[in-house]
Amino acid sequence: MGLGEVEKDLNRVTECLSNQAIQTALDALSEAIETLHTIASESADSEFAEAFAVCQRSVEDLKRAQQICTEINKRVTNYRARILNESQPASDEHGGQTQEHRGTAPKRKAVIDPHKFKYFFGESDSNKHNRDRSRQNSSELNKIRIFNNPDGHETLNHHLERVVSTDSNIKETFSNEYGEFQVRDSLLAGPGGFLQLETTWHVTTQGLRLTTMIPKRGKK
Repeated sequence: MGLGEVEKDLNRVTECLSNQAIQTALDALSEAIETLHTIASESADSEFAEAFAVCQRSVEDLKRAQQICTEINKRVTNYRARILNESQPASDEHGGQTQEHRGTAPKRKAVIDPHKFKYFFGESDSNKHNRDRSRQNSSELNKIRIFNNPDGHETLNHHLERVVSTDSNIKETFSNEYGEFQVRDSLLAGPGGFLQLETTWHVTTQGLRLTTMIPKRGKK
């Protein structure tokens, strides 16, 4: 097989393993979950509840597929660079080429201070207001069986990363002397039910920095 044929086949592989296509499916599925969560949490129909659970598991399956595509694309890029003597382009987190010379918007990356988890799980006591709000956060998370342990932190962190992966959940934007902010709605799924969250994010050059998280409603 000549180098021309190899290059053609490698290009076809890259096109087939498009993370953009998977991301589009993820966005659509996430939007469907948010739309259906009220029915699922209040319905006594076990068949509908199972369908909703399958929908949620499908999101995780797609995320794993996205990670696989990213890894394969990186390896294909490295291989192509070696056999064709090309300089390897910088790649973004989804396996695509970056274009830093263009005026791009900040990446959809969640920037979360690790100390925030103390606030989420009832350990903040800097003042009465923060202590009360912190305990409220912990109580609402516990209701859906998300606790102050490594699994609970991972579940919440993973959800918050997903929150900023799409712009479809932005309910409000505002600016002040500190910069530009986005307020987002999301549905957190735990082993014991669902919790509506309102999160506020500061738009920075490093990504979207979480400033506040307010639980709106819990379901068992």
